[in-house]
Amino acid sequence: MSTKNTVSRREFLSKISQTGFAAWLGIDMLITKVESVLPSTVAESAPAFTKRGIIQLRLNSGYLEKMRAFYAKTMGFKADLGQGTLRVKTGGTIIEFNQAEQSLQSSDVPYYHIAWAIPENKFRLAKAWLKERTQLLSHPDGRNEFHFRRANRHAVYFADPAGNILELIARHNLKDGAEGPFTLADILYVNHFGFVVDDVATAIGQIRKALHLGLRHEPYDNFATVGDEHRHIVFVSRKRLWLPEMSKPAEAFASEAVLHGTPERTMDFDRYPYRISLQA
Repeated sequence: MSTKNTVSRREFLSKISQTGFAAWLGIDMLITKVESVLPSTVAESAPAFTKRGIIQLRLNSGYLEKMRAFYAKTMGFKADLGQGTLRVKTGGTIIEFNQAEQSLQSSDVPYYHIAWAIPENKFRLAKAWLKERTQLLSHPDGRNEFHFRRANRHAVYFADPAGNILELIARHNLKDGAEGPFTLADILYVNHFGFVVDDVATAIGQIRKALHLGLRHEPYDNFATVGDEHRHIVFVSRKRLWLPEMSKPAEAFASEAVLHGTPERTMDFDRYPYRISLQA
């Protein structure tokens, strides 16, 4: 059999990585032909036991007093600071920020990517609400809102005093629209969280084996999502630049995520300070 026109899966992913990833992000590049070979999104029908998203995050951070003021006063969440831990209730998710080493330089303070789900029909209202409270993050091309066509969602980004890259995301496949103006109560739960790895394919294999979470889409060499529409883990390769500003490289910092789901189980990642659990 002739192999002249045969391309391995890894070669294919490598060739479409930059352009294909742009298709996912909604960045305006020459993506039409690439999008045509990618699997389209199927409306999510996740079982009820996954619909509470990510229940808890345990992270390290600095500037806890400033962080408390941001989450409590700027955003309006319930935030309690004591004994080196800031505990913030954000919708259905509890986030614990533990004080990182005091000797760290400001450039070494841990930072993460955290995204909250909002009702799918309230993106415009959410963006206006957020803009009244804090500065929105922009892409180098000037955009401060993003349409992810492949995932059928809209997102807007902002940051907290520790430099965490935060996101409000409206997932249109969920059909979870709500009436009325946008309020704090419309920030429902953490929908996804980013883990930084050196080899995305290896990380996918570990989490699928340990927690039986499935891929949401065909992965790229530097990016993959594992879980379902209501809660999932984002794997990104180390040093890949985080959206939207494309200036902050992805780095690995100690973190723990508890996802809603059964059967209950826990995994610790090889070579990384990461723990992921499923909890009813």
